[in-house]
Amino acid sequence: MDIYLQAARLFVAKGYDATSMSDIAQAVNITKAGLYHFVKSKEDLLFIIKTFGMDELFDEVVHPAREEPDPLARLRLIIRAHLLNITRVSSKQGNPVTIVADDPAGLSPKFQKIIDARKREYFDLVRGALQELRERGDVADDLDLTIATHNIIGMILWVARWRKPKGRLSVEEIIEQITRMALGGVLVRGESGGRP
Repeated sequence: MDIYLQAARLFVAKGYDATSMSDIAQAVNITKAGLYHFVKSKEDLLFIIKTFGMDELFDEVVHPAREEPDPLARLRLIIRAHLLNITRVSSKQGNPVTIVADDPAGLSPKFQKIIDARKREYFDLVRGALQELRERGDVADDLDLTIATHNIIGMILWVARWRKPKGRLSVEEIIEQITRMALGGVLVRGESGGRP
């Protein structure tokens, strides 16, 4: 795990292309040959990091959300669980695993297709909750659900880039504010019960 976290930090700080396997080996205090004992190549390492990030997202966000029948509770769960996932690991550059997992650069088309399919599954989960909310009258008919989904996910993911461990707001305060903004931006207020 330390190899993946240190590599992710370097990829964020220096960029994937500018980070060498020697840089990564030095960061984890092993030889370059020792690093190749754990990973086949820099691209393989990148794919492992992205896969690790997606595995955590599915374990902590997607699978629990699929168990929630109510779409509003599901959307709240998604926002909260994803923000907890992102804020668990942090550094000067934010959460490096989340940033690397979201960045499309560095992978061959074969590997990127695998990561993109998992991202699409998550996107469809969020969009599906919004669609169900629309069907029960909690989301306006003229709101583009694809744009709304991108914005909600974008709000969540951006926290990985700016949140600092000793920042002014606690994790709970960040979750509350982003939940209020995300839901306030999509829910119809009134008798439909669509209050954030």
